[in-house]
Amino acid sequence: MGLKNSLSDLLKIGEIKDNVIGLIEAKFELKKLEIQEKAERAVADLIYRFIFLIVATFSMVFMLILIAWSVNQWLGEPWGYVIILAIMLLILLFFHLKRDEVKEQIKEVIQKEMDAMDS
Repeated sequence: MGLKNSLSDLLKIGEIKDNVIGLIEAKFELKKLEIQEKAERAVADLIYRFIFLIVATFSMVFMLILIAWSVNQWLGEPWGYVIILAIMLLILLFFHLKRDEVKEQIKEVIQKEMDAMDS
C-alpha cells in the first residue's frame, strides 16, 4: 500500500505541475492579448487624430483665405492678407515664447490618455 500511495502522490505532483505550467501559459497569453489590444487602440487613435488634423488644417487654411479675401474687399487689396499674416505671426510668436508650458500641457494630456488606456 505504501508504494501505491507513493506512486499516486507522484502522479498528483505531475498533474499539479502541469496545471501550474498551463496557468502560467494562459496568463502570459492573456497579457499578450491585452498589450496587443492596447497597441491596436493606440494606433487607431493616432490614425484618427492624424486624419482629423489634416482635415482641420485644410479647413483652417480655407477659412483664413476667406477672411483675408473679405478684409481685402473691405480695406483694399493687400491689407486682408497682411492682417491675417500678422495675426498668424503673433500666434506663432506666442507659441514659441510659451513652448515649454505648451509642451508640459501636451505631456500631461498624453499621460492622462495613457493612464486611461491602462484602466
